[in-house]
Amino acid sequence: MKNLTMALLRQLMAPALGLAALLLPGLASAAEEPGWSLNFTPVLLLPKDDYRLGGGTDPELKYSRDLGAVRWSAGGRVGAYYAKNLFGMMAMPTLRVMLPLGAVDPYLAGGVGYGWLPETERDGLATMARAGTVFHFSDTFSIGVEATLQQLHGSTFGFPSFGSMMSVDL
Repeated sequence: MKNLTMALLRQLMAPALGLAALLLPGLASAAEEPGWSLNFTPVLLLPKDDYRLGGGTDPELKYSRDLGAVRWSAGGRVGAYYAKNLFGMMAMPTLRVMLPLGAVDPYLAGGVGYGWLPETERDGLATMARAGTVFHFSDTFSIGVEATLQQLHGSTFGFPSFGSMMSVDL
């Protein structure tokens, strides 16, 4: 699973970074005031093989700052999931880079932190990589879609997910 996660991450990162490098010099974005926002991401994991239906959520509090052609965010997230017939938790700081294109912001995000499985008393390093797009409907409300890879290293608790995202500026 670890090799699959790293391969998928490399496949997502290279095209996104290449596109950003091509577009950055010519972009003109409207400056946005720095500030806090709260993201809410529900996840549904479809049954596969012996694994039942799963899901979860990972609220994230982040602070964003516009740097001209790109917008950076730093924050923290706590996730609770039922996946692979286990309940798991993850908590980590996150970093996100967004490419503002008017009302649409494609982005890449990642985080490294701590994860644990209460039923098996397993814990350790948790990682997350995410690619998505946010659609701004107003100055304070956005929704989006995103693909995420998560892993609690040293365990089989790792999974890709695709879901929606809602963000509210505070």
